[in-house]
Amino acid sequence: MVYDLLFQARFFKLGTERIGKEKVMKAKRVFTATLSLIMAAFPLTAFGATVTSGNQLQDPVPLTSVVQETVTVDPNNPLGTALAGGYYSVDLALENGSNRTAYQYVPKTVGYRQPEVAIAVPSGAEAGQFILDSGWKAVADENGICLVLMTAENGAWKADESAYTDAVVEFMDGRKYLQTQDSAFYMAGYGDGANTVMSAALDKSELFAGFAAFGVDNFDVRLLEAAKSAPSNAKGVMKSEVAVPMWIGAESVTQPVNQLVEFWKQANSCGNEVSSNQYASMIYQPVGYLAKTNQITYQDCSKVMVTLGLDQTQKPEFTSNLYNNFLKRTRRQDSGDINALRAFGTNAERGIERKTMKSNGTLREFYVYVPTAVKNGSMKNVPVVFAFHGGGGSGEEFAARSGWDKVAEERNFIVVFPTGCRSDSKFKASTTWKVDDLPFFSEMRAYMLRNYSIDASRIYVSGQSMGCFMSSTIALTHPEWIAACAATSARVMPSETANVNTSLVMPYMWSVGEKDKYFVEGGKDYGKVPVCIGEWRVRYDISADESNTYTYQNGNFHGYDFKNTQGITLVREQWVKDKIHAMLPDEVYTLYDFMSSYSRGSDGTSYYMNMPITGTSDH
Repeated sequence: MVYDLLFQARFFKLGTERIGKEKVMKAKRVFTATLSLIMAAFPLTAFGATVTSGNQLQDPVPLTSVVQETVTVDPNNPLGTALAGGYYSVDLALENGSNRTAYQYVPKTVGYRQPEVAIAVPSGAEAGQFILDSGWKAVADENGICLVLMTAENGAWKADESAYTDAVVEFMDGRKYLQTQDSAFYMAGYGDGANTVMSAALDKSELFAGFAAFGVDNFDVRLLEAAKSAPSNAKGVMKSEVAVPMWIGAESVTQPVNQLVEFWKQANSCGNEVSSNQYASMIYQPVGYLAKTNQITYQDCSKVMVTLGLDQTQKPEFTSNLYNNFLKRTRRQDSGDINALRAFGTNAERGIERKTMKSNGTLREFYVYVPTAVKNGSMKNVPVVFAFHGGGGSGEEFAARSGWDKVAEERNFIVVFPTGCRSDSKFKASTTWKVDDLPFFSEMRAYMLRNYSIDASRIYVSGQSMGCFMSSTIALTHPEWIAACAATSARVMPSETANVNTSLVMPYMWSVGEKDKYFVEGGKDYGKVPVCIGEWRVRYDISADESNTYTYQNGNFHGYDFKNTQGITLVREQWVKDKIHAMLPDEVYTLYDFMSSYSRGSDGTSYYMNMPITGTSDH
């Protein structure tokens, strides 16, 4: 009966053309009354759905009641989620054996792999109403981000809520049902929930890109001393030395507040020079910050903000500023033992444009950065690099964190960031790269040549992890499409690749991290680097003796060049000190420096600095 009525509602307008107006109005009144009775007896939650709109939020639905094993993938929105536009309750199992509830808000505007903010609401506040009143729902809707709401148990936040916050962090980081952006996790706390968030910040700063705690007047400062002796994930670095943006809110400068300010100033290497704005009474900036974690990608972007007086901190205008101008302005990107903080600007702010095209019946996307000199016409006929993200990633997030756009601006080339295909039809969308994506690359390549001022002889590919698979597959199977390949963090064996084309020379660079989980002892690819590089050397009849090998070191980058009889490097192996399974912005320079020396003529000839690379690699 419910489905019949919903069907009638959908086609009600058609009926008005066939019957009189009075009968239509009577039928409409009967239908509306009947539907109201049915919806009261069978709310939308009974069908595993929840509806949110504008400044309204329906009662939460158990998250597990909505999740299915598989979904029907929409070819016009292949990375969409069935959770969009919903408000859900999440049952969490704590390490102490108890259970707690959190809530997740997923806006209709949610994009693939977007940020997530965990919020500790004041005790006594209803979570859904709080995000409406404070403006957090509006911020989530505007930015397409997710919220995880933490609530007090039995009407009050306890002194130690670490088991609860641990479970929330595990839920966020697990991304079991929704692919969020783990480099952009943030946490905010209000009222008596502020102390819970501040405690979490002392323990979990390595996992978050920003914190805010409004109501820490009476924070237990003994926890500050504990953080000074607690080791972080990086050897020799205490948790108190891990930088993270922090916004502190209190009614006044109590002794705990003063100690908190000094603690976070020191952690973030902020100076004593202070400024203010309409939202913060005191703003401290980092000065000459040098990370103590031997990382090479930290940026001086970790501020300490202090607001005295809490009246405005739960109002929409303040919340909008908190997220848009503070929290989202940093991300903690994969890089090493402690992931590096980096300043963040949206792709739109950085001039990176989203493009779409249909490929094999499915809507595909890619992001394009054009350097200033090319935009204004002072540079023409420039190289292009296609940079492929890793598994689960997207062109949007890879553009934001890889650093390719910065190098493109400095070196005057165009860079393209494609998004992979959906890996399967499981409930949680996740991306990958497949051999089936070769036509998509060919179509993107043709599009770029048609629509941009590109040097067709200098087309390059690069990629991280699964993106290494894609770029290496292009290099191995379609060398005629590109001039060189420089990829990172994944082993792609020519002998294990189908349809390899060795008729053309293909300059190849592979960069691997010292601490990459796949290549360290116990990893699945341990000891395989020499084997893979060896196959490339054999392709060009290059032995590994000293006469054919050139070694170099540039900071954390250690390289091995294997040269042909002309003295031209055709294979480069790079080893990066302290690097984990990630691509570093500094690393991008080394990748482009390698590729940019090569070009390919229209007849397929490979050139190094305009010198033909003689002979063929076909055996």
